[in-house]
Amino acid sequence: MRIADAQWIPSTQHQTWDALLDPAVLQKCLPGCVQITQRTPSEYHVAIHAKFPGIDAQYEGEVLLSELKPPHSLSLAFEGKGPAAGMAIGTAQVTLSDKDRGTRVAYTVAAMAGGKLAECGEPLILKAGGKMVERFFANFIDHMAAQPRLEPPPPPPEPEPRGLANSRWSWVAALVVVVVLVGYHSLFK
Repeated sequence: MRIADAQWIPSTQHQTWDALLDPAVLQKCLPGCVQITQRTPSEYHVAIHAKFPGIDAQYEGEVLLSELKPPHSLSLAFEGKGPAAGMAIGTAQVTLSDKDRGTRVAYTVAAMAGGKLAECGEPLILKAGGKMVERFFANFIDHMAAQPRLEPPPPPPEPEPRGLANSRWSWVAALVVVVVLVGYHSLFK
């Protein structure tokens, strides 16, 4: 199964990035989410009560983030298992960019299912997965629209320049060394 699309979010890019990584926001916006726990800065544990055609199942799984380039892009891998429905695994690439005083979130999800979930067939899984993504973004957009707009944080200050080119005394010391060497070779050779 593969889903690729983009959504416009009514908030700044850095606010959208922060919200997409916030377990409380994700738990609020993800349909059927029972709990999301952030174990490390790049690992989440997820419990979902999902309903697919003919299957009502509990899933537990892990989401691992990688290739984080805040606030521009990330990749993630996920795995979920449920005793009644089987398993689901996949990857996603997410890209954020400024657009029309908001943020464009482009995503590509590739997933596979096993067990009873796979028996439903790819067209039904794709339809159910698409609806879940649509509901997530509808909830996420509503959540972000209710947040006050914050301007991006200022860039970090430039580090102080270092090295010979930026120190007057370094040049004086280098000049003294050159004069001593030239004088030595001129007078004693």
